[in-house]
Amino acid sequence: MPLADTTVHEIHTSERRSYRACRRRWDWIFNQNYYPVMTAKPLDFGVAYHKGMETFYKPETWDFPPNIKTELAIKAFVDTTNKQRKKYMEVVEDWKLEEDVQTDFDERVELGKGMIRYHAERVSPAEDGHWKPVRVEIAFQIPIVHPDNGQPLTCVNPHCRHPQGAPVVYAGRMDALGEDAHGDYWVIDWKTARSLTANDEFLQLDDQVGSYVWACNILGLPVRGFIYHEMKKGFPQPPPKNKVQRLGCWFSKNKQQDTNYEIYRDTVMKEDSKAFEEGLYDDMLYFLQEEGPRYYQRFQINKSPAELEQIGRNIGLEALEMIDPGTRIYPSPGRFGCSFCAFRQPCLGQNNGEDYTYALDTLFERREHYYVREDASTESKGAE
Repeated sequence: MPLADTTVHEIHTSERRSYRACRRRWDWIFNQNYYPVMTAKPLDFGVAYHKGMETFYKPETWDFPPNIKTELAIKAFVDTTNKQRKKYMEVVEDWKLEEDVQTDFDERVELGKGMIRYHAERVSPAEDGHWKPVRVEIAFQIPIVHPDNGQPLTCVNPHCRHPQGAPVVYAGRMDALGEDAHGDYWVIDWKTARSLTANDEFLQLDDQVGSYVWACNILGLPVRGFIYHEMKKGFPQPPPKNKVQRLGCWFSKNKQQDTNYEIYRDTVMKEDSKAFEEGLYDDMLYFLQEEGPRYYQRFQINKSPAELEQIGRNIGLEALEMIDPGTRIYPSPGRFGCSFCAFRQPCLGQNNGEDYTYALDTLFERREHYYVREDASTESKGAE
């Protein structure tokens, strides 16, 4: 695939993280455009779910009846998954998915539909009453300035694929921008994850959403901070009904089932009211209320002017190193980082003095960066 031409040198959060983690891997990816050969996936769940959330929070339809917004969001999710499936079949040159792939695809589609419906019916009414979306899917480019003299940076690296003298910009795409009841603006970031994070400590230093707040303020929009919404890949469902009564209850009291306090309570209150009133479900309800699974969490983080100033300075310092043709390239070995690194083989080859370029050219392909060729995703995972 030919590499896209551009008149600016973009730096994204993913490149900053890659640069800090291992300069050798960073150089192969962001300077030389090497990526592991990908196997096409019939469903990129994060991209499809993101499209559903984008549709649900569109400012133009925010005042629509909740059921209409829900169905529009689910349709956007399903339409995206169908496009992904079609593209997958074109890549593998087959008109039909294999049975196990089709089963996995169907299960994940139902998972996404259930998550969107749960969010629309349970989460949004509880969390979204004090603010409204202003815009969704906001792409931006901010000129990066020298941290000491304030002059705009230009690319001076002769090995860079951008034209010499191209402006260096910090680029990204925000999920949404919201305005609260007090007229304050907030960056909103949606993520999906297999399990929810324990607390918000990592967000205090998160360089992605923090930099988005900085970018908004540079653009003249006084954003106070960000709202980080994390959704578990799952959704609570009504408890299954027993074939026969067990200890006076018609519904399962298995603590491993995929449900939560509100849905379980509403189900047994309505469909097994006698047992509910007699307190036969109290132990299960207490467990769900105190220790039951969580399916989402939302953190709101303020950013002070001093923090934003430091964020901008850090971006400038890192950009200076990344565009410097004299930047030293070396690996950063580590027990965990190297174990899962896609570039392990060519890296070992270079360390041993072998022709590592052969491994790069056969195991990898040169293509556009992910932010050029792919849609946004809500996945809580490290960038490329």
